[in-house]
This record gives sequence, structure tokens and C-alpha cells, in this order.
Amino acid sequence: MSDRVPIFVELCAGTAALSLRLEHPRARPPVSRMGAKTGYADVILRCMGLRPGQGADRYLWCEPDAGVRLLLHAYRDRELATAAADIIRGWQDEDPRALWERLRAEGPPVCPPVDAREVARWVQRAVWSYEQGNVRTGFVGPGDRRQDTTATATATATARIALSLPATIADDARKVDPPQLPAGVVVYIDPPYVNTTGYAHTFPRSEWVPIVRRWQAAGAMVVVSEAEPIPELMADGWHAVRIDGERKGQKRTFSRQQSEWLTMSEPPRWRPSVQMGLWR
Repeated sequence: MSDRVPIFVELCAGTAALSLRLEHPRARPPVSRMGAKTGYADVILRCMGLRPGQGADRYLWCEPDAGVRLLLHAYRDRELATAAADIIRGWQDEDPRALWERLRAEGPPVCPPVDAREVARWVQRAVWSYEQGNVRTGFVGPGDRRQDTTATATATATARIALSLPATIADDARKVDPPQLPAGVVVYIDPPYVNTTGYAHTFPRSEWVPIVRRWQAAGAMVVVSEAEPIPELMADGWHAVRIDGERKGQKRTFSRQQSEWLTMSEPPRWRPSVQMGLWR
């Protein structure tokens, strides 16, 4: 009998690092992005009672950024991801700065429609942007980061996410009205953190707290990432787990806030061995 999750939902999907890891134990987005949960994916899944590679029958991703939605489409379309990787590979002999400027001059990313050239344009611009994943910032070329960001390396990373995931993509979590759900559905949200700037889209707590309550009422386990437990949800009897000691990889640099908490509608299936006081 399959133990795959019936539906796995990311309401502020970004690069959907958690879904990728759920589907494949070594999968990771080809582009870093502010706040991405790549380094926390394993521990978050463990707290949910899930494991990397377990997979889901269906995914739902909500993401307002057009460029990031292009990337999400590549996760569910093997031919699209492979074609985008081939296009990026074709840029390997061009001067990185000149290529980046040319791609930027073509204007903001567009989605829909979805095509391989536009996926490739967003991915390569995003990798070479000062704040990686944010094409509104300046140029940082190959050799200026810890990881290899040449066009060849970017093409390889893009090809690796050709997973043909069974996913539905929406542009706004506020527009999704969940029906009564089967047992085992998991909903994850990684909203803009309080007192943290730099997000391209606003989604205040006053808007997303009612949304996660609706998903809980529909029968899902709901898990929220934030820099603190969510008081409104804790008052409803939700559960808090501090996980910042379990991060893998590079330390977060976009914020002075280093705390990382999960607020969960159900008791966590696992906790780190040392838990700090809730309000420390």
C-alpha cells in the first residue's frame, strides 16, 4: 500500500523546495531565493511525519511572482525543463554580464504563457542577480558566489528538476477555497516574516491566518513557518516547534532574525532534541 501524501499544498510556494524534497530525497531548486526552505526541508518534513522521497499524489502551489511560477511549471513538465536547460546551455560561451543585461532588457518575466525560452531567461537572470532569485537586483556573475553559477552549471541544475510532478499552480492563495479533504492532506505556508523587508508581494498575517484556519477546518494538517510562534494560532491550541538548530547548509543572511519556528495545527510527529522556551 502506497504511503504517498494524497495532496501536499504550499500556499506561498516560492521555489517549492519542500515539495521537491518530498518527491526526491536530493532534489533542490536550481535558484536560491530569500527565505527558501531548502536548508530546513528535511527537518520540516520530519516534524510533519513525512520523509524525503515519500512523494505526493498531487501538489498544489500558490505563488504570485510570474518568474517563479515559470520555474514551478518546469517542475511539472519534463519537456519544458529539458528545453529550458538546453537554451541555457546554449548561452555558455557568451559574456555573463552582457548576457544578463540583454536578458534584463527584454523586460519583466511573463507567465502565462509558459515557454522554455522565458523559463530559461528568468532562471539565468535570477542566478546572476545580486539577491539571487530576485531579478530586480543587480548583477553578480560566476565566481562571485560559493556555488558554481556558470551557464553550464545552471543548465545542469535546471535539467535536474524535470520531475513531471502532478501539480496545480495558482497565483493567489486567497482565491483557493478548499473542499472537504481526504485524510492525510498536508498544507504548508511560508509567508512573509514579520519585521523582515525585501518581499516583492505583501501577504500580511491578518490575511493568511484566516486562510490556514479554513484549510484546517477542511481537514488538513497545517504547518506555518515564521520567526516566532503565531500567537493567534497558539490561542487556538496549535503547537510550536523551534527548528533553527537543525538547518543544513549556509546560515540565513537576509535577516537579523535567526529564529525559525513551526506553528502546527497538530502535534509534531518529531521534535529536535533540545527545545528552547517558547518566547525566548
